[in-house]
Amino acid sequence: MRTGTPVESLEQDESGVWAVSGGARVARADLAVVADGIGSALRGQLFPDHPGVRRTGCLDLRGMLPVPDGVATDGLLVTNLIDRRTGSEFGLYPVGDDYLYWFTDSVLHGQPPEPAQAQRDMLALTADWHPTVPALIGATAPADIYVDAIACLAAPLPSFAVGRVALLGDAAHAMPPDLGQGASQAFEDAAALVRHLRDASPSAAAERLRRYDAQRRRPASKLIRQALRVSRLTAQTGARGWLRDAALRATPNRLAVRQAAGAYRDREESQPLGT
Repeated sequence: MRTGTPVESLEQDESGVWAVSGGARVARADLAVVADGIGSALRGQLFPDHPGVRRTGCLDLRGMLPVPDGVATDGLLVTNLIDRRTGSEFGLYPVGDDYLYWFTDSVLHGQPPEPAQAQRDMLALTADWHPTVPALIGATAPADIYVDAIACLAAPLPSFAVGRVALLGDAAHAMPPDLGQGASQAFEDAAALVRHLRDASPSAAAERLRRYDAQRRRPASKLIRQALRVSRLTAQTGARGWLRDAALRATPNRLAVRQAAGAYRDREESQPLGT
């Protein structure tokens, strides 16, 4: 294991992959897994013609705090609130018995602010919401608030594998958080890699990574498009927001569950037989 060693590029041939740091080759392997996140520099080197990531126009705040005394959360836990006037959103979830995790989603104006300013802006925006919403936002220390200008891949990648190099997680399929699938998809990538690389010889690395790409790229790329659609849907305001709410209320629960489960069926069907 090496720490403090930024990988600037990868060099590969038919026998292996070299990691390059400081202009020199520092490590060799049978294959490499690129998992350097949404801003992956290695992704750009592997696909120089790809447009990279783009901002969606949304600003997310994410905060965590101990359950405060005197703040009622009944009816709000594991719930998302959407403001039809502004398209803003608030979600609240328990973390164990002692902590709460909340997030907000709103329109990004200009550059993302620092946490303290973002907190003040959100408190002003939610001042007339359910009183628990501004109470929790205001009770969170700015140091515990993460400000994120939401971005995603501008277009799906043409492949999750290039020779002996595989991409995993946000480096492969960065998507908006509206489906809660970003980290989940990274775990699925890892499980698929383990499945396809088990008992593989070094000479079979490239072929096994092609199998990984065949299993993971289509369902993950589909989720990018689905997350973008949900992001646009929840941001609707005015009459369009009213129509969205009416349509959602009129959708039978059974149909909604079936549509949500479709993505999971796609993933199961994409797994090659015999693996």
